[in-house]
Amino acid sequence: MVKSLRIVGGYRIVMELYSPYRVRIYEYNDRIKDSGYYLKPLHIVHKVVGGRKLKYLYFGRYWYRVIKRKGKIRWVYVGRDKPDPHLPDPPISPFEGLGILVEGEDVLVDEKTYEALSRISIKIKGENLLPEINV
Repeated sequence: MVKSLRIVGGYRIVMELYSPYRVRIYEYNDRIKDSGYYLKPLHIVHKVVGGRKLKYLYFGRYWYRVIKRKGKIRWVYVGRDKPDPHLPDPPISPFEGLGILVEGEDVLVDEKTYEALSRISIKIKGENLLPEINV
């Protein structure tokens, strides 16, 4: 059984750590915009479970084709692999593969994700911004 760890106020911390990578993806998408493809690095799912509002964050590479027809924009999901080998490689993110459950301002993660976030925090900020949790 996977143990969940609650990080009080963790949503703000996670998004602060993710911010530099989000900027790099925006810059990458700006560079490839003429290709008609768009890389979405974060998929968000909202659910209400037992009266609780939950948000799931899935970090990865989600490729879309942007189609413009009659003044409307349509987004078509094309997969997780780079759709055109001629596109430059996207920036690497240490968040890829992580899944995080958000409840209010707190996050719930498994031990592996907590450890990954701790390593990311030390790499980016020089210290672990996450509260110490005995795992």
